Amino acid sequence: MSDNAQTTVFSIHRLLTFAALATAIIVLAQLNRLTSSGTASPSAVANLEIPVHVGVDSQGVAAIPVRFAADGLRISAALFSIDYDEQCLLFDPVDANRDGFPDNVLFNLPSQFIVSASFNALDTDGELHIMMVDYSPPYASLPEQTLLTVRLAARCTPAKGETITARVGFGSAPRPSLSTSTGSAANCTFTDGSVLFGADLPLPTLAPTATATPAPTVAPSATPTIAPTATPDPGTIPPTPGTIPPTPSASDPDVDGILSGEEGTADWDGDGIPNYLDADDDNDGIPT
Repeated sequence: MSDNAQTTVFSIHRLLTFAALATAIIVLAQLNRLTSSGTASPSAVANLEIPVHVGVDSQGVAAIPVRFAADGLRISAALFSIDYDEQCLLFDPVDANRDGFPDNVLFNLPSQFIVSASFNALDTDGELHIMMVDYSPPYASLPEQTLLTVRLAARCTPAKGETITARVGFGSAPRPSLSTSTGSAANCTFTDGSVLFGADLPLPTLAPTATATPAPTVAPSATPTIAPTATPDPGTIPPTPGTIPPTPSASDPDVDGILSGEEGTADWDGDGIPNYLDADDDNDGIPT
C-alpha cells in the first residue's frame, strides 16, 4: 500500500472513530442519567487544564501538558480539541512511526484506552482533535495526571526587554465532552493555558545554509622565453660546418686555388717582379 493510500486510510479511520465516540457519548448521556460513581456527589466537576506560561526549551519547543482532575468522577471517555496561536506557535504533524497520529502528541494513559489524534491546519478554532476512550467493560477510568503532552515549536521573537504570551487552550469544535463509566455526560470545566516568550528565550535553530568554498586560484606557470635565432648579416655567407679553410703555400701563396705557375710566377722581363704582380711584365712600357 502506498504512503498516500495508507495516510488516507488512517485519516478515515480517525474520523469514523471520532464520530462513533461522539455519538456514543451523546446517546449514553441521554439514556443514562445515573451518577458517575457511588462516592461522587451530584455537583462533582471534572477538570481538564493546560497550564499558563509554559516555557520554551533549548530547541525552541514548548511541551504543553494536558492535566486531568476527576473530582471523584469515573471518566471513561474524553473528546476535545486543542487550539493555539498560529502566529507564535507551530505544530508539526509528522507521523514518522506510522502509528496513525502525529508524533508530537504524546499520550500517557493506561493500556485499556484507545486513543486518537488528528490535525487540521485549516480548523483555526481547534487544530488538534483528541479522543481517548475505553470501549470494553469493565471500563477503566482516566487517571488524575497529565493525560497527554503536545509539542509546539516557537515562532515569535519578542523585542528586547519584552515578553509575548501565546494562547493554548481548548477549542469549541468539537466542544469538550467527558463521559462516565456508566455512560452519562459528566460535568466538567476546561482551563486554557499559554506559552511565554521572552527576548532571552531560544527559538528553533535553523540548519546553516551550505556556502560553496571557492576553488583556489592556480598561479599561471612561467612560460620559458626562447632566445631568437641569430640571423646572419645580408651578404655574409656563413662557413660550411666541417670545412677546413685553405692554407697559403709556395705554389699558391694567395690561396685562390690557382697555382702560381698557371697565374704567372715567372719573370719574363727580368725585373725581379713576378709576372702575376708585374703590371708591365714584358717591359715594353705598356701595362699588361
